[in-house]
Amino acid sequence: MKKLLLGIVIAAVLTGCSSDPEKLQTANDSYQKYAEDVPGFSPLNSGGVTLPRQSNLYELPAEIKKGATVDIRPPSTPLAIIKNSLTQFDGERALIVYSDQQAAVYNLQQVQRLLKEDGINSNINGLVLLSDWAPTGRADDSAGTEIRYKIEQINANGASALAVSVQQMRRDGVIFTPDVAAKQRYTSDRLNRLVAALTEAYNKQQQDLSSTVVGAFQSGLITDNNGRLALAMDATFAQAWSKLASALPQLGFDTVSEVAGRGQRELKYKHLDKSEWLRFGVNRPDLDKGTYHLQISAVGKQSAAVLSDEDGKALNEDAAKAVYNALGQLLAH
Repeated sequence: MKKLLLGIVIAAVLTGCSSDPEKLQTANDSYQKYAEDVPGFSPLNSGGVTLPRQSNLYELPAEIKKGATVDIRPPSTPLAIIKNSLTQFDGERALIVYSDQQAAVYNLQQVQRLLKEDGINSNINGLVLLSDWAPTGRADDSAGTEIRYKIEQINANGASALAVSVQQMRRDGVIFTPDVAAKQRYTSDRLNRLVAALTEAYNKQQQDLSSTVVGAFQSGLITDNNGRLALAMDATFAQAWSKLASALPQLGFDTVSEVAGRGQRELKYKHLDKSEWLRFGVNRPDLDKGTYHLQISAVGKQSAAVLSDEDGKALNEDAAKAVYNALGQLLAH
């Protein structure tokens, strides 16, 4: 008997819950659709005492519109998911501001990649991305609710920002202008999901790189599509990235900064003795002290690296051969 009663109670509770998007957005009959008249209040009998002046600030209106649909969902706000970031909703756009160094992870190209993975096409024109019609992705919205997003990348004063706004919105094919609360909800929600996905992908990449066990592998000289001499490596990007990190300092190249997501390393070069280079079977290259850049690219299951000077100009042939052959000796052990 107790089990029967328990089953009836559970069924009653579940019946009261609903996954209908319309019901999730609006209040039940106990609020806006309350049918009884609002009670009236007669003036207070003062008994001859002078009462304080009354304010009509909180006075109930004489007529209340009944049966109106009100969206009761809580507002969404942009979250500072990126370390040391700032967020804001300015009435039209949800924004997140972060350092320039983090722009390698959070940029329009990465956003476009994420949207494409979700089946959403988009176009980039300069620093502005416009998406095609996309579902909101929210469980409390009907399937016919779609939005075209405008996403901007802003760079100024050593900082970068991503800003999401609603370009157009439609429900069941009918285009309408959302109110400020809806703009805040949908722009913040989309921005938060994009930033969270990019952060998760970056953290996973860093974890994969740090946990990669790298052995010896072979390498050789090739000419890339731009006519530059490059070092081809019989290793995945993660293996090449990890192995080069330990090989470069042995040739006088210390890493100043790096962005694994772009395969870029900024290096500072200092001269080694001629005898140090001869250990690797090459003559010391004619390189100036200073800043150099290494670009590592994935080529299927292999990878390639190109070393260039501070201005982005590839090394001359003799210097490139010396550096790449020396690196090849280190990578093979």
